[in-house]
Amino acid sequence: MTPDFYKTAFDEATTRITELANQDHQSVIPHIPDWTAGNVIIHVGLVFSFVDQSIRQGAPVDQRGVAAWANDPINQPDISELGPWFQSVADALDDAIWTHQPDDQVWTSSQRMDTAQFWMRRMTQEAVMHRWDIEAAHGDSQPIDAELAVDGIDEFYDFFVAERLPEDFSGKGTVHLHATDAEGEWMITRKNDGITVEKMHGKGDVAARGPASDLLLFVWNRKPPTGLETFGNIELLEEHQRLLQI
Repeated sequence: MTPDFYKTAFDEATTRITELANQDHQSVIPHIPDWTAGNVIIHVGLVFSFVDQSIRQGAPVDQRGVAAWANDPINQPDISELGPWFQSVADALDDAIWTHQPDDQVWTSSQRMDTAQFWMRRMTQEAVMHRWDIEAAHGDSQPIDAELAVDGIDEFYDFFVAERLPEDFSGKGTVHLHATDAEGEWMITRKNDGITVEKMHGKGDVAARGPASDLLLFVWNRKPPTGLETFGNIELLEEHQRLLQI
């Protein structure tokens, strides 16, 4: 994906979130009933602010990490100014990331990826997924662009599973995911010492087919596998989703 592709998707998602931030904040996220639209907007904005400041200073703005920093009362925004606040932190992050070339070295939260390209992808996917969450609270969630969704599934396995899989993870069996509206297939082999992922066609113990958006939402536990066309051991697919909530 090119920087322009990510920037366009980032700008579209953050503009939409700003629009929703200027509306009702109290609508509940259907699949995250403990959270309201306002909670998610604040969460995304604080992640943006943490990453923006950390890129600019070349190190984490808070060594405790983004979660502790975001929970600090001093960093909480004025709920009455949520729309303008969110747009300002999105604009600042946009500037911090896209003034760089993709291969420029910057601080990242990854163990293996240390260039601006990492944040172009990560923050775009963050914005797009949470835009969907907030739209769901308003009863108006739209499918995620198929090409972007395929990239999001790639990122989930390339970054989150590769770097943040719990040390005590154990599992077995193979899972095949197949996007029906874009070029995207993943053969996932679960072993007691981790997971391997190959982008290829294959026959797994269970397979799930569907639009790339629905597959991404399944991977991120936004939708159950029942909305996908499945073959084989559906219990294995449900277990796979449950075990990978990273």
